Amino acid sequence: MNRRAYQFAVAKNVGNLTISHEITEDGGITYIQIHVESGGKQIFQPVACTVTVSSCEVHEIWNPKIHLIKALNQDWFEYLKKTNGFTGAPVQALIGMNNQNCAALGLSDTLNTFGFQVVPVEETGEYAFTVEMFGEERTARSSYDVTLRLDQREIPYYDVLRGMALWWEEDGRNRPAFVPRPAREPMYSTWYSYHQMIGEEALLTQCRLCQELGCKAILLDDGWQTDDSSRGYAYCGDWEPAPSKIPDMAAFVKKVHSLGMKVIPWYSLPFIGEKSKNFQRFADMLIDPDADRDWHVLDPRYPQVREFIISLFENALLDWDVDGFKMDFVDEFVVTPFSGRETDERRDTVSFHDAADRLMTDCIARLKERKPDILLEFRQTYNGPLMRSYGNIFRAVDCPFDAVENHVRVTDIRLLCGDSAVHSDMIMWHPQDTAESAALQIINILFSVPQISMRLNELPEDHRRMLRFYCGLWKKYRDAFIGGTFQPLNPIARYNVVQGSFKEQFVCTWHTREVILMETLYDDMVFVNGSAGDKLYLEYRGADQRERMAGKTGAVGDINPKYLATVYDCCGEVKREAEIEIKPGVHVIDVTPSGTVVMTRL
Repeated sequence: MNRRAYQFAVAKNVGNLTISHEITEDGGITYIQIHVESGGKQIFQPVACTVTVSSCEVHEIWNPKIHLIKALNQDWFEYLKKTNGFTGAPVQALIGMNNQNCAALGLSDTLNTFGFQVVPVEETGEYAFTVEMFGEERTARSSYDVTLRLDQREIPYYDVLRGMALWWEEDGRNRPAFVPRPAREPMYSTWYSYHQMIGEEALLTQCRLCQELGCKAILLDDGWQTDDSSRGYAYCGDWEPAPSKIPDMAAFVKKVHSLGMKVIPWYSLPFIGEKSKNFQRFADMLIDPDADRDWHVLDPRYPQVREFIISLFENALLDWDVDGFKMDFVDEFVVTPFSGRETDERRDTVSFHDAADRLMTDCIARLKERKPDILLEFRQTYNGPLMRSYGNIFRAVDCPFDAVENHVRVTDIRLLCGDSAVHSDMIMWHPQDTAESAALQIINILFSVPQISMRLNELPEDHRRMLRFYCGLWKKYRDAFIGGTFQPLNPIARYNVVQGSFKEQFVCTWHTREVILMETLYDDMVFVNGSAGDKLYLEYRGADQRERMAGKTGAVGDINPKYLATVYDCCGEVKREAEIEIKPGVHVIDVTPSGTVVMTRL
């Protein structure tokens, strides 16, 4: 089997189902359109199909749910298989040497649940993309269509994934939500810094301090709605401010607004706790009444449940003038095992997916009628293409203290998230860390929007200088960090080199001792040392087509371009400054761990 050949297999008849398919090609991409008919009956029998490709030159796999694991997983990695509109994304990619795509398969249906993975076929030296449909939920439809998109173009894998995201966007259902400017500004989160022990005056102090760092919003996390501090969600469901913490939410929001910041409260959207006043109203409308815990998941198939949830957000918007919501645990609607009523005439749909989609669609539409620029945050793993039609902020799932995991997670999200705002998990570190160690938390997430969760007034002075320096650097080069090209290299090495550019700005972070290859030079170039090494190794491959066409210094036949290179430590202190000439070959520049080299063309 040659590199670009593939085989497709699907049963023609399964139970009462008749299955047909049609294959077309366009621009090196293969489209396999599958049609399922059930003779007027409901579809409920599982259907599986496979696309088999050669394993030639395949060295790693990319999956939106893998996180740190980028190795070639075997078929017993069951937890990677499930994807639907509320968890993961329907795409798998096989990657070769030098970040080149070998084969990537995506599905057009971004709502329903699929078992989807790519596994080795040891007997034949191949990889099989396996797609399982209708395996978990009975559907009311009697016919079904889905398209498989197989991309085997030999281009960088990140360009293939970007193309997959754009393909999903062509479907009106997946049209991304508007992203207001504040969604692309740093934010302060109360979670790691205070957990549930929040207080109004303490938060106003943090707002004043984080505003100096460029933060434009405070994420008011779990704790504002309950006097209980034992964690868990037993009191969720009423969503009234705890008098001991924030006596008057509207007044608090007004105070924060006077500081030029926005307020985004947290809601565990599907949960209702047994200790809430509203619990008895919905005790017989739960997905999991038998769950052995003191909170449960509401069943969105009930119109009463959907209206209840939507009204909670709508009333908060009207009564308190908040600026958005952090909507948590959205995936619980479709991943929580069902133990509720099997049948109930009060429901208006049989599908959890359809009901959750209707809830989110109606909720967001009504909120945007009230506030068109509303900020709506979701976190991994509910960050797929359908979720982008609901919200405009997507945050890495919780990874406290773990700079490497945060780095990998924001990168994974960005690869499929198009122009939606991608935020880091809230960065935190130990106050007794060295400034160089603490700096790794923000260096690793520079290609996302930073969220900060430290008690800023209790930080050592060198930590505060470090934060000011890197927040200022991020702000100055924001367009290159989050608004331009995005090239995360070497997924299997946890994206140890990440590059971005916007017009004449270029930014790069490196996280192991690497040689940074440059085929294009820019007027402003920033290199941030996320490794324990003390040198920047920069290899210039010579003048490129872009420069020759622009007639810039450094083009063939001209002298080599000169730059002013300024080396900073992690606190922003200038360690050295020198004029350097960039010739073809390797250049070595001394830079401290967690330091930065800024090169400005002369």
